[in-house]
Amino acid sequence: MAAPLDVDAVQALVAEVPVAEVTLLEDRALVVRRGALTVPPGRSRLVLTKVAPVLVDKTLSASLALPAGAEGELPEDLRVRSVAVARRRVTREEDRPVDLAELQATRRTKAQALASATGQLERIAAEHASTESLLALTLAEINEDVGWGRQDRPRWAEQLDQLEAKLRELGHEATRLEHHKRALQRELDDLAALEAASTSLGSEARAELTLEFNNPGASARELELSVDYLVPGALWRPWHRARLVETEGQAARVEFSCEGAVWQASGEDWTDVQLIFSTERPSLGVTPPPLATDTLRVRKKTSTVEVEARDQKIHTAGLGGEADGARREVAESELPGIDDGGEAIELRGRTKATIPADGRPYRVPIFDFEAPAETALVCAAELAASVILRSRQSNAADHPLLAGPVDLVRNSGLVGRTSLLYIAPGERFELGWGPDSSLRVHREVEELEHERRMMSSWTRKPRRVTVKLSNLSPAAKSIEVKERVAVSEIEKVEVEVGEASHGVEADDDGFVTWALELPGFGREELELNWTMLVHDDVVGL
Repeated sequence: MAAPLDVDAVQALVAEVPVAEVTLLEDRALVVRRGALTVPPGRSRLVLTKVAPVLVDKTLSASLALPAGAEGELPEDLRVRSVAVARRRVTREEDRPVDLAELQATRRTKAQALASATGQLERIAAEHASTESLLALTLAEINEDVGWGRQDRPRWAEQLDQLEAKLRELGHEATRLEHHKRALQRELDDLAALEAASTSLGSEARAELTLEFNNPGASARELELSVDYLVPGALWRPWHRARLVETEGQAARVEFSCEGAVWQASGEDWTDVQLIFSTERPSLGVTPPPLATDTLRVRKKTSTVEVEARDQKIHTAGLGGEADGARREVAESELPGIDDGGEAIELRGRTKATIPADGRPYRVPIFDFEAPAETALVCAAELAASVILRSRQSNAADHPLLAGPVDLVRNSGLVGRTSLLYIAPGERFELGWGPDSSLRVHREVEELEHERRMMSSWTRKPRRVTVKLSNLSPAAKSIEVKERVAVSEIEKVEVEVGEASHGVEADDDGFVTWALELPGFGREELELNWTMLVHDDVVGL
């Protein structure tokens, strides 16, 4: 007679379902675990350990699928019945507290020894002071005997030797007790710290997933299990590295690589996983911004105009691309992104990576490219009194370059770090590679005496800018020097550009550019004169 089948029995399964893929977002990560699984007939249960205890419960999901290459369809009844997470705190054996009674007894013994040493030190200090007083009285008595003509040198020498030997003995004993007292104090401090640590139980959080399956068939099925969930405490940022290759007789080129810097402290290690770097920002949500009342008021127009000078950056995402041999300028000043309707980007790591849950940064290569570069020496003396090596190159990759830091590498190794903004595929961009050590720059600004004509309501404020360059090397250098003049946005302030060296003129943004050929051990002095005309109604300048 056959034994009855227990339909409520749950079979325990054992399977490896490691982390296979992680999609990193701005401040969180989507973890996907995958593994092969044999599901027997009836109900079964699988427990996955070493799961991130900080996972978001409402994002936890699990599904079954046929193995890759298998034919047919998965029956609807063959499914994951439930998936749940259980968390607990575990105390490691090395974190368990020691015997507090023994620890406190040792501490009391050390405290008594410290008190005894302190008392002995006080006694020796008192005896030392008494001996010094006796020595002073003995010397006074010897002086009095000498004044009366008495001579007893052997007795005097014996008394002084005894007193000095006593002082030396007391000094040695005090030094020994002082060292002993310090050692006891250190031991007491250590015991106090150990007692304080032993009163609290050190533990760590752990989590495990419990999955239940239901297979209504009569035979076991080979399936693939997928479990995914969202975890906080993980993020990534783009990081780039550029290497300038300069070979004599050949055009310069830039070897550029994009990497993802990854941090995670989710509580589970990611071992040999495929990383996907995403620019999506789900934390922003879809709630529209609140509207505030904008109140308009009418006030009397004043007779004066308040004006202030400001520095304004000329924003461009790149230098344009190359289309039909002509350079395309970038007109937009806003960077594309999620907030302004840009398309979210997903970049896959070029190789699988291992990211421990220690909160340290790890860099994972994503893509790289090589592009020819146009190098030049540029000088903006108002910003930095040096001549900078600049390169211009195009983004030859199929992916955009995201805003982030760039490590600069030349033949001598790492030379510095800079940053770049969003650069689209095919877009040209610039990189600065640090100052040229053989070039010196000195800049002077001279504000000349203000001029005001009779019966005029305008004041002239002339200025003279002088830039001096020196070449300390025997080789000639081609340098691009930039200066700027003010640009007026109102009618009652005007700017006149006077004489400039080599007859150069300012552009619409107020920049004056010289292209110089500085010979070896040569010098050059550039001068720029410009005048600001200010009406009497203007205040603030």
